Formats: sequence, structure tokens, C-alpha cells
Amino acid sequence: MVFLKKNREMFLLLGSCICLMMEIVGVMIYIAKKGGISESVMQFFYFTDGIRDWIRYLYISLGQLGFLINIGRVLFPYFLIDLALNYSMIGAVRRNNWLKKIVAILPFITLITYYPGIYRKLVNISGRWQIYLAESSMVWIVIYLLIAAALLLIEYFSITMKFCKTQFRKIIICLFALMGIYLLYCRQDPGQVYRFYSSPFAWNKGIGYLQGNPTILSYITLITASVICCVMGFFSLFSFTNDNYTESKDEAIIRRKFDTAKIGASMFVHSMKNQILSNKVIYKRISVLFEKEVPDMVKLKEYVNALEASNTNMLNRVEELYRHVKANEIYMVPVYLKDIIELSIKKFNEKYTDIKVETELNHNIQILADKSHLSEAVCNILTNGYESMLEAGTANKNHIIIRGYNERLYSVIEIKDFGMGMNKKLRKKVFDPFFSSKNSNHNWGMGLYYVREIVKSHLGIINIESIEGEGSSFFVMLPKYK
Repeated sequence: MVFLKKNREMFLLLGSCICLMMEIVGVMIYIAKKGGISESVMQFFYFTDGIRDWIRYLYISLGQLGFLINIGRVLFPYFLIDLALNYSMIGAVRRNNWLKKIVAILPFITLITYYPGIYRKLVNISGRWQIYLAESSMVWIVIYLLIAAALLLIEYFSITMKFCKTQFRKIIICLFALMGIYLLYCRQDPGQVYRFYSSPFAWNKGIGYLQGNPTILSYITLITASVICCVMGFFSLFSFTNDNYTESKDEAIIRRKFDTAKIGASMFVHSMKNQILSNKVIYKRISVLFEKEVPDMVKLKEYVNALEASNTNMLNRVEELYRHVKANEIYMVPVYLKDIIELSIKKFNEKYTDIKVETELNHNIQILADKSHLSEAVCNILTNGYESMLEAGTANKNHIIIRGYNERLYSVIEIKDFGMGMNKKLRKKVFDPFFSSKNSNHNWGMGLYYVREIVKSHLGIINIESIEGEGSSFFVMLPKYK
């Protein structure tokens, strides 16, 4: 996902995982080298004497080992709080980018002071320094974890859109699982490793050389908690990254489909020639009728109507194809969201006169948009929804609902219908070019593809929530503008 997305969120998530691994690996090496633990615990941790002895005699100095633990221990809460700030939609947090610089100060100072050479000089000046550093580092670590947890929970409970909440739930479970594992090991102060034989460090924090021998039960409890957190974290992270990967893959597939569709469009135009040839046959039949002394007016009218319908249908399809396939230019200017929605409803009512659309609007929201194109896109969704309601037989019972509001980083246009709804398979195909579940003679599948392209050209995204047999909700999510 780091290579695929290349965004800050994925780098911070990767950093958190790596730091946690560094801390746990450091602690496990330290336990093996420290010894003084029962054989049953050693077997529980390392499985075989060979693995334990390989780790025990691994060439690494106490300074290197302690600093390995220090890097993981210090940077994990920093990455976590930075990730929480990145996710937070609280206005004061998003406006003040200096907050991300401020939260880096304490981790940076701690990394410097715990550097083996600097740490030993400070402790040699006064033995109290080891206590001060240990206590102060734990204080800011706990504060960072609490702030990060609070920001994540506030953000989660402030999300109202179901699919956004489901997606965020996966990442928040993963982060809380990582935090749970971190809390099991973060009390291991690097000073206990640097000053391996120091009696002042025989406190009941982490794993000290002079501490009592822990029981197998305490270690089993520790590992059980770790495994539970690992399983929760892995599956939520796997689901989160799988969703993101699938979305990116689907994007590439749709782009390839459209490239293929361009070839299909030329073939489509070529097939028009066949229709024109059939029209020539109708012309010939009309000519034959006029060769008679008394033309059959019933037949003549039938031929004329067929010819007119055929030509009108061909013209409409060619014009729609040209309008949707050509490279449109988008000119975005500040415009009120309500104006876009009102214009969309007006265009919709030009086709379906007197069909009521219920609106719930925030009249003060402004966005950057091309009013003509975006209103056309929203009108297409309204049309699609109403035709689905006609098909389901619910058009006389319910009205389409359109809402405009702000959600996280987006200004949202939500269009809800009570039509046929879609299953998961259909939802994946609905934005494909030239895909239509309706009568292909009149609806040939460029409407929703056009909607998607217009939304993307506005730097936005479009999502669907749908229940088969109950209806669908389309969410056009555009970047907030202030």
C-alpha cells in the first residue's frame, strides 16, 4: 500500500509497525541475553535451545541493543499521534500545521538524551538522571497515547456516512491493537539495558537484571494479550489495505475498459452504417409506393414513421457518445452547493415534468465547481434513480431525496432513491463505460461513467450504498472549499 498510494497516511502506518517490531525484537534479544529465567519460560519464548543460544550469543553491544529499543519505544507514539492528527477533522487541528512539528519535539529530545554516549554522561553526573529520564519519558509517552486515542475516537464518532465509518473502523481497530501491544512492552526503559547491572534500575518496570523471576503464567498472559492484539490488528489492517488495493485496481480496470470502449465507439459508429443502409431500403420502398397510381398511404405513413424514429435514435446516440467521450474542459469557480443542486433538479424536471425531489440543504456551503458539468452529472444520478423507482414501482409512493452537507474533508451531495437497489456485483460494474442494466436500445451505459469522470475532474470521489430491493444512495464527495 505504501508503494501503491505513496501518501502520508501509509508511511505513518508503516512507521508505526516497524517501530513496534524494533521494540519487541530488542526486548526479546535482551531477555535472551539477560538470562535468569526458568527453563520453561525460555522454552515458551524461544521454542528450542538452538534459537535461544543463537540470540543469546548474537554480537550486539548493550548500547546498540538499548538504542534499538529506544528508537521503537520513542517513535511509535510519535507516528501514532501524527497519524491521529492526519485523520482528525477538528478545525483547530487541521488549520494549525505547526501542531505536527510541536509533537516531534519531545520524541526528538528523548532520542538524543537516550543516545548511549549522551545518556552515560548525564547519568555519571548524577544517578538521579536515570530516574528523571525514565519517569519523564513515560509521562509524555502516556500523554501522546491518550491524545491519539481521543482524537481517533472523536473522529470515529463524528462520522455519519456508513461506508466512511466502516472504512475508518478498520484502521482504528488496527491502531488500537498496535497500541495494546505497545503498552505491554513500553515500560522497558533503555537505561535498564545500558546500565545492565545498575541496582537503582531494579524497579518493577520492564525487565531488570535484578528483578524477581517472573512466572510462566505471567508470560503466558503477556503473550496471550499480544496474540489477541496481533490477530485483531492483522485482520483489520488486511481488510483496510485490501479495500484500498481493490479500489485502486478497479480504477485501473475502469480506465482500461474505457480505452477499450473508445475502440468500441469507433466500431459502434461503423455499425451505424448498417442502420443507414437499412434506411436506404425504407427509402426504396417509399419510392416503389410512389410509382403506383394510388400510393398505399397507410404503408407510406408506416415507412415514414419508421424512418424518422430510426434517424432520431441514431442522431441522439451519436450526439450522446460524442458528448461523453470527448475531452471536456472543466472550469472550476466558487459556487454555492445549493445552486448546483437547484440547477440539477431543474434539468431533471425538463425530462420528468412535475416530479418532486425532496431537498435537505445547507445554504452556506461553497465549493469549487464547473456549474454546468457538475449539475449535469447530478441530474444523471437523479434520472438514474427515478428510472430505477419506475422499474420498481415505487415512484408514486416515494420521492427522490437530495441532501447537501459537509462531512470530514468533503462537501457532500447525497442522492437517495427507493428503486431496485443493487447487489455487490452490480455496484462494481455500474460506473463501467457502456454498461447498462436497462434496455440497451435507449440506455447504453455512459451516464454514470460520465458522472464518475466529472466528479474525478473536480478532485472528488463518488461512492454508493445500496440494498437490493430497497434503493440506493449516491455520495458525490467534493473537497471542502473555504
